Amino acid sequence: MASKSRMPQLGSMYAQQLVVRSYASKPRQGVVNYAMKLMSDPVIETISLASRIARILVGSVLVVGSMTFVVWEGAHQYVEHAAMPSTATVDLDTTYDPYGWDLEDQLHHFGLVSHTDRRLGIFGRHMVRSAWMAEHWGGGIAPQAIFGLAPRGSTMRQTPDLEAHHGLQLAERFLSTSLHIADAKKIRVEELNLEDKPLDWTAVTLEAWLANLRTKIATPATLAAAEVGYEKLYDALHAQPHTEPFCKILATRIGTVQAQLGQLSQGISWFQRALDKEPSDVINAALADTYMPSSPLDTRLAVHTLQTLSRGYVLASSQSEAPRAQLYEALRAQLAALHLLRTEQKRIAQSPDATLQQAWTLEAQGEMSVQVAETLYALQQHPAKHNLLTWWKRDKLLNAVPQTFGALQTTSKIGRMQMSQAWLQFASERALSAKAQLSANNSPQAQLSPSHRHASERILRAANLVEEETQLLIRSLEKLQS
Repeated sequence: MASKSRMPQLGSMYAQQLVVRSYASKPRQGVVNYAMKLMSDPVIETISLASRIARILVGSVLVVGSMTFVVWEGAHQYVEHAAMPSTATVDLDTTYDPYGWDLEDQLHHFGLVSHTDRRLGIFGRHMVRSAWMAEHWGGGIAPQAIFGLAPRGSTMRQTPDLEAHHGLQLAERFLSTSLHIADAKKIRVEELNLEDKPLDWTAVTLEAWLANLRTKIATPATLAAAEVGYEKLYDALHAQPHTEPFCKILATRIGTVQAQLGQLSQGISWFQRALDKEPSDVINAALADTYMPSSPLDTRLAVHTLQTLSRGYVLASSQSEAPRAQLYEALRAQLAALHLLRTEQKRIAQSPDATLQQAWTLEAQGEMSVQVAETLYALQQHPAKHNLLTWWKRDKLLNAVPQTFGALQTTSKIGRMQMSQAWLQFASERALSAKAQLSANNSPQAQLSPSHRHASERILRAANLVEEETQLLIRSLEKLQS
């Protein structure tokens, strides 16, 4: 009985012990909280710090990005609404314009964009504005200038992207992209244009702008591409009515490009189109005072063409084995232009409204006289053969004096450079006379139309350049003699 009574007691004791020892299978609550706190606080702080840094970075990127976008788009809008219109807008005067200054203003602005066409879309319009910025503001410094990333064998490696053409090259890329976009939107200059199909002047302007950019870059590749672009425009405009002055300007530019490419013989055929006659016939008639263009505008275009032709001959002389012959042809073209200017002065002498035309003739005489002086100096460096046998054959052109064209004073003798110095002094005199004429024409009382004001500004800039150039050349001649 006793053993039976002990069994329940032992069972209850073991049960109590099992209950008391149950802590061995359960972790202590304080230890768990401490471990979790010890492990979780750094992680949470790290995550919190990382999130704060991320928020700061994202916020900074958004702020900088927003400011950059605002400045970038603001620059584009400034170019669209202020800069481009100020350089390309043509205000046509509805009054009678017998001297063709309105049309010349259009010719001068041919290839300049006054605004972007909405048909190009957002991307295309931004490309056009970017091209304008790169041309007028430059392209900045490319990464190659800092990190030297130009490819081996490239000239960019020796002069890493700091040449003057970088902005023009960047503008060419932007403009080429905009023309591709325009072509995709069917804004293009057709290869075969018909008279009954009007031209898209947005495409014409962009093509002319691109060709002008390529002539400024003036590498053989860009000159060849510019020639193709000009010929494309010439073919398109030639089929349209009332575009003869534009065709003459394009023909002169094509002839100039071909002369730069060493193809003067082909360029002369384009100068013939600009003059409507063989250049040699025009030069001979002008030297004989028997050639007279039909209008003042035609006179200005003819003088410009003869001036460009003379430059082509001078350029060809540097590539010729017989440079004297090319220089002599250049001198003939220059003197023909001077004869033409003298004839124009006689025609407008009694016209009271020809003040601006008179100023132009004076400035053009100064510019041509500088070229005559340079050509005469170059001819002296390449004397003719058998001078002792032919010294008595005096060429009237080689001995032309500025007094023939209205020079007021003679020059002191400085030996063999006397003739060049005389022409330079005549050029300076004509530039000063042109500036005086413009000062009287631009008085506060004078009411000038926009086209007359633009022409007056162009003539004044050219006269200032002529005056500066003549002073530099005269000082150079004096140093050579000293």
